[in-house]
Amino acid sequence: MKVESKTVEGVFVEHAPSESSPSRAPVVFVHGGRQGSWAWENYLPYFAATGRDCYAFSWFNHHGSSELPNDQFAARSLADTVEELETVVAHIGQEPVLVTHSMGSLVGQKYAEKHPVVAQVHITPSICAEVGFDTEADVEVDLSAPLGPPPFDTARRMFFEGCSEKDARRYYALLSWESATAIKETVNASLSVDRTRICGPSLVIAAGQDIVVPAEAIRRSAAHFGSDYLFLPDRTHNVMLEPGWRETAERINTWLEHATW
Repeated sequence: MKVESKTVEGVFVEHAPSESSPSRAPVVFVHGGRQGSWAWENYLPYFAATGRDCYAFSWFNHHGSSELPNDQFAARSLADTVEELETVVAHIGQEPVLVTHSMGSLVGQKYAEKHPVVAQVHITPSICAEVGFDTEADVEVDLSAPLGPPPFDTARRMFFEGCSEKDARRYYALLSWESATAIKETVNASLSVDRTRICGPSLVIAAGQDIVVPAEAIRRSAAHFGSDYLFLPDRTHNVMLEPGWRETAERINTWLEHATW
């Protein structure tokens, strides 16, 4: 399947058209921290084959999108990143299904506070302030400059443990620098999300071998938002890039078939 790409108001967008006349709501994929539209290389063609137009995009300062000045980027909250998602949805012109990963879940939830969505699927999502972590943390982060990727061995343990070394190195080479403010919001679970302003069905997916966001915190987040909960005991943080990605995509698609109309 051919994946088309373009830049819309500075936002790099990849589009996998439905293999048939679109019969369902489009899917917009929201990547996590330090990643980009490339994180959805498996899911874009898979969900396009189910009859949906599919879109993945990159936040500013990530994989193909416009670069902001370092001081502005370092101060950028995940709530600010809703701007890029709004640009993509306005370009599509339809109410979407949101499928998010990690830090991108908070972007999706902040978007859904202000805009209708057909459904939300959050894969190994970051935790909002209202849920928090079992152990209170106040990790010090230098907010004056963006933060670069960790060394490869650390990044592999955190993000690509379930991937082959060849794939892990390929993905590592694509990692971006990240907003210091956004990182602090996630490690300290300090970004607030108003669940009373969010409508529609949602599915939350946790991975038993995830060392970035503990499955127990994700289970509590699902309960807080009234979401359906899927636990994958043998998976790690980047569920969408691991060799077993198709099985999870099939389970997401089955859920969408039953949860949306």
